[in-house]
Amino acid sequence: MPQLTQEQATQDVAAAKAAGAGGVEVLGYYLYNSAPGNFAPTNWEVYGWGTPAWKQVFDVVAQAHKDNGMIMDFAMGPNQGQGVPADPDNDGLMWDINAYNVSIPIGDSFNGTIPGWGNGVLQAVVTGLVTSEVNASGVAPSLPNDLAANRLQKTLANSTLQDITNMVEADGSLSIQFPADKEGIEYNLFAIYLVREQERTAADPVTLKGPQTPAQDFVHNGSWTVDHFSVLGAQTVTNFWENCLLVNGTKELLMEVGNYGWEDSVEINPYVYWTRDLPEAFSTKFGYSINKWLPLLFHQNQRWFGAPSEPIWWITDEPDAGNSHIADYRATLTDLYGEYLGALNSWAEQYLDVQYSAQISYNLAMDMQQNIPVVDAPECESLDFSDDIDAYRQYTGPAHLAGKRIVSSECGAVSNEAFQQTLTELMWHVKRSIAGGINQFVFHGYPYSGNYGNTTWPSFATFNYSYSEMHGRHQPAWDYYSDPLNFTARLSYIFQSGVPKIDLAFYQYFTTYPGHRGSNYMLPDLANFGYTYEYISPNNFNLPEAYVQNGVLAPNYQAFKAMIIRANDSLTVEGTTKLAAFANAGFPIIFSGGPPSYLANFNQSGAAYVNQTIQSLINLPNVHVVPYEGLAQSIASIGISPRAKYNVTNDQLYTSWRHDDENDIDYIFVYNDAAGNSLGQGSTTATIEFESVGIPYEYDAWTGEQSQLLNYTQTSNTTSVYFHLAGNQSTIVAFHKLMNATSTQLSQHLESASPHILGISSNSSSGLALKIGSGSGLPSILLSNGSIQSLPSTSASPFTLHNWILLAEHWEPPTNLSDISTIAIKTNTTHLLPDLVSWQSIPGLQNVSGRGYYSTTFTWPPESNNSNSSSPLGALIDFGPVIHTVRASINGYALQPPDTTHATADISSYLVEGTNELQAIVSTTLVNVLRPIWGQLRTSGVAPAVGVPGPQEYGLVGEVTVVPYETVIVEVS
Repeated sequence: MPQLTQEQATQDVAAAKAAGAGGVEVLGYYLYNSAPGNFAPTNWEVYGWGTPAWKQVFDVVAQAHKDNGMIMDFAMGPNQGQGVPADPDNDGLMWDINAYNVSIPIGDSFNGTIPGWGNGVLQAVVTGLVTSEVNASGVAPSLPNDLAANRLQKTLANSTLQDITNMVEADGSLSIQFPADKEGIEYNLFAIYLVREQERTAADPVTLKGPQTPAQDFVHNGSWTVDHFSVLGAQTVTNFWENCLLVNGTKELLMEVGNYGWEDSVEINPYVYWTRDLPEAFSTKFGYSINKWLPLLFHQNQRWFGAPSEPIWWITDEPDAGNSHIADYRATLTDLYGEYLGALNSWAEQYLDVQYSAQISYNLAMDMQQNIPVVDAPECESLDFSDDIDAYRQYTGPAHLAGKRIVSSECGAVSNEAFQQTLTELMWHVKRSIAGGINQFVFHGYPYSGNYGNTTWPSFATFNYSYSEMHGRHQPAWDYYSDPLNFTARLSYIFQSGVPKIDLAFYQYFTTYPGHRGSNYMLPDLANFGYTYEYISPNNFNLPEAYVQNGVLAPNYQAFKAMIIRANDSLTVEGTTKLAAFANAGFPIIFSGGPPSYLANFNQSGAAYVNQTIQSLINLPNVHVVPYEGLAQSIASIGISPRAKYNVTNDQLYTSWRHDDENDIDYIFVYNDAAGNSLGQGSTTATIEFESVGIPYEYDAWTGEQSQLLNYTQTSNTTSVYFHLAGNQSTIVAFHKLMNATSTQLSQHLESASPHILGISSNSSSGLALKIGSGSGLPSILLSNGSIQSLPSTSASPFTLHNWILLAEHWEPPTNLSDISTIAIKTNTTHLLPDLVSWQSIPGLQNVSGRGYYSTTFTWPPESNNSNSSSPLGALIDFGPVIHTVRASINGYALQPPDTTHATADISSYLVEGTNELQAIVSTTLVNVLRPIWGQLRTSGVAPAVGVPGPQEYGLVGEVTVVPYETVIVEVS
């Protein structure tokens, strides 16, 4: 931080604004709480998170946001935001329990000091008879959604489990005789202790190498992880902010520019997720003590990676192996985590007049969906959710049911893609997110762009070059980021409007969400028929909008048409009661594969109740039992149709629907996902029948243009539109009701048109302007009044451009690799290209990154134009798919930013008779220039954690085509 200059930090904020960002999320990375490579050339006693030096930087960045008219998010602590500086004896810090055990032969006795005595506060002493032990590796007998693990699995006889804590003397001694008339292997005595975990979120100066000095107080001594399962943990965070950071004008400044206080995904590493008051909360919630079940908690109740290894699983001989007690523990933990989140959310709103955002519960042994509604802006991430649309819907369902306007994503992190991520790929992440209901994006990441200790050009790289991306001024594409960022902003604006409308709700109750999220419904049929769906937990059924009206659930929000419950779903008593209420109110319930019967709680009378209740619902006319296979067909046969209906077989078309009640507009995102296809592949065609009427518009999120759709069919309550979308291409359809339409509806429109028709616009209140290209046969159209018209064709055929001049601007590293302040050393080479090819095929450009300035000429009108028509001749330019970015101009006139999945533009108004010049500027990532020096790269003295990346294709790589057309006016009055 001594190398960090206030001037450069201020410039970085301004640069983000110029690139199209609305704000920056400020996070003190602090090496993700890992020690640096050789040494840290910084005294972290002075410059650690939360110190006066840190506050000074924070204030500078906040002021830069104010000066640039931006908003600022801020992490509540260093790294993931999961702790703050504190006295290590603060009761609001992280707690854990440790277990020690000893084996006693059957019929023998234990006399002595219990194991582990003195290593914490005694929580419980438990004894039980071991009846079997096996080596196991599968998931069973775990709870649903748990992960498999190799372990030694020991079974305890439930009838022998005893909590004997009250038998332990004050000095830790215990005397107990074990029965001799039991059959089994041995008895085990467990001693479980409450301990302070003392986990760091930012290391103390003594731990770090370099010019450190001992800390004089806790503010300068690193940061500790706080208790995430108590209000006291939240107060430990907020007290530090109030007393140490929000002073001397910072509070007032943050109230002006602050957007969200924020916490990353919870990545803590206890033996068991715990808090001091959990036993009391457990007893209050479930009416029995957790103590004698504590040995069962020491597997699968810690973080799924980086957690202490526990090779022994203790289970019971109960029918469910004791899982109901683990489920009750997790339910209690979920409640307590909600109290922690609620306290932080309330503080952000009331003390700072900002909002709070957090990445809720995934990675943790809790019901993720229960606490998503607790915060103002729940956030997920493209990395942990694997860009999976189904996984996103597991997160957005509870948020939408709670009326959250924003569901955010930490977007764009991809393993092993540092300095390799293209903006075309980044927009793929965005589109999949929108399809899954996400509507705000925080792009990963944006490092300080100046010199930094023991760090080489091009910039500081988080996670030792393991993840994409380090956006910023060192990227050759930086001057063109505004194109995709403006595209994202327009998408976000539209899909933050109104409320989502979803066809189906999937019932889902998991007590844990370990690992990366993936699909829960694996079959493609629902998507192929157009059904949208989200997942709802029974713990969301108590939200105010979870009620049935006129046969739909949540009428003011998603307006679900039916709920799907599968035979292997887990039930709760309270959730089953709510399901019965929904069904009895006329809401369709669909049991896929049969009704479920598993109760995920320890409640013997409850098990009988849920089974009896579920069985009683089957006789209702709105409750249906259907096979697991063919779900979409079963739903359709019941008479439930999707709001956007189509029938495709390639499992790649998705829609996302918002209704803006204030303006009476329906917005539908239509997306053709081509995951797994190479660049330029995966196009699709489909006719979509929308459950909406009015004047249909198409919104172009790349340019901001809104234009009437003039080729559709319409009934009294539906509108059908034909789409031809390139791979990964998207569009927005908007239905404006007549009174709110921004333009006059023509008396007639097209209902179908031959492939010759390249575009349609309104010529006046009584005419259609058709762009007619070449093709076989005569073009024709079908008007909405039923008349068919044949039209003249054009003889001018599309032609491909050749003989390009490429001026390649090389972005080279500085001679001194530590000179990060230099963007790049730039040199130029010129290349003559008869046809367009990748830079990998051009001599001298294999290990070059930078920008490419392409130019060529063509003659207009084309020689192939033999038409005698008086219709004006125009043209489209077609670049095909774009690897990264492209900006183009015709005769010096700049074209609008193109959709990079299929970059086309109308160039008619810029053409001149004779010679015309096309210029195009493309940019590249940095990976190719970094490959030769990969082994020399360092971040805080640490070399890349991944091997040398492979070469990447750069430049214009497909054919660029000019497509002539004639404009024909069709009068429709």
